[in-house]
Amino acid sequence: MKPANLRRWRLVHRWTSLICSVNLLILCVTGLILVFHHEIEHLMGDEFDTSYTEGQARLPLESLVGVARATNPGLEPKFVSFDPEEPGANFIFMSAPGVRDFEDGRWVMLNGYTGANQVLKPPEETLTGFLLKLHVDLFAGFAGQMFIGVMGLLFVVSTVSGLVVYGPFMKKLAFGLLRFRRGTRIANIDLHNLLGVATLVWALVVGLTGAILSFSPLILTYWQETELVSMIGRHTEPMTGTPVTVDQAAQAGLAAFPGMQIAFIAYPGNEYASDRHFSVTVRGQTELTQKLLSVALVDAETGQLTETAEMPWYITAVLLSGPFHFGDYGGLPLQIIWALFTIITGVVTVAGFVVWVKRPRTRTATSEAGVQDASDSRMGSKA
Repeated sequence: MKPANLRRWRLVHRWTSLICSVNLLILCVTGLILVFHHEIEHLMGDEFDTSYTEGQARLPLESLVGVARATNPGLEPKFVSFDPEEPGANFIFMSAPGVRDFEDGRWVMLNGYTGANQVLKPPEETLTGFLLKLHVDLFAGFAGQMFIGVMGLLFVVSTVSGLVVYGPFMKKLAFGLLRFRRGTRIANIDLHNLLGVATLVWALVVGLTGAILSFSPLILTYWQETELVSMIGRHTEPMTGTPVTVDQAAQAGLAAFPGMQIAFIAYPGNEYASDRHFSVTVRGQTELTQKLLSVALVDAETGQLTETAEMPWYITAVLLSGPFHFGDYGGLPLQIIWALFTIITGVVTVAGFVVWVKRPRTRTATSEAGVQDASDSRMGSKA
């Protein structure tokens, strides 16, 4: 590589790393704990009570909706949701009549077998909820989430540029060599490069998926305003009769997609459905296919299927980014691997920062100094 090009790559790597390094350390610490969020919630009692008697059947959805209505007079159901990680729980969103969005209202959490109302702490009052909020948006709402997304993109650029800078200056060194006798800075350069290369693929996956998740509100809004609006716009006829039950709508949606399970159901008259149709969204049964969604519009007067649609590729990308980012689709062994890589990422970030802090203030003419200066920018290629 030409010296001028290498200098450009060094500058790119140095400044992208410095800009995102503090944020990356925050993400490493919070992400390390969140990898085990299920286990932590279980230990701290921040879980749903989904217990039931062996052989007991689930209650009809309409019965659960009735419980939600009874405990929230004056409100009506707008959304019924199912969490694959809490298979015994049902979540029903209630809001005032005529309200189409989900800005104002409340979620009712019910045991799907007993109908018992679940009262839990607000997410931000739990340890995992607090850490997730810090991890996702730094408690700064939408602006904070966009900031995290930009930091994720800088991290990806830092990772790629670090690999480019690493190559030319490490060809003559044995892989894995740590030169502790050459001083703190040289040892940290070697440690930074070794661990950075060892976790390169993982870092790219986590960085890219994290950025995609951060920008997901923009992606979801685009889908709502284009494809969803187009599908709903083809069915503008009003509802004049009595709507069928939510159970009938669910059955019609499942019949359109055999082998799938319900993800959520939007009632007629909100921003995810038309004025006459239930929007029934289904998902797969396995850890990964649970993130692949399809939609069925069901006529609320007749209970008949009106139209089906698959999610576009960009929504699928968002949905699949979650398990790959958090490493929660392969059980405890994968969680441990994710945790180890997260710890290594933190070490790489700190080592890179030490390299930058201890950089030589003046350039020397020696070959060794040239190698050191070229390496000093490898501050955060693997954070």
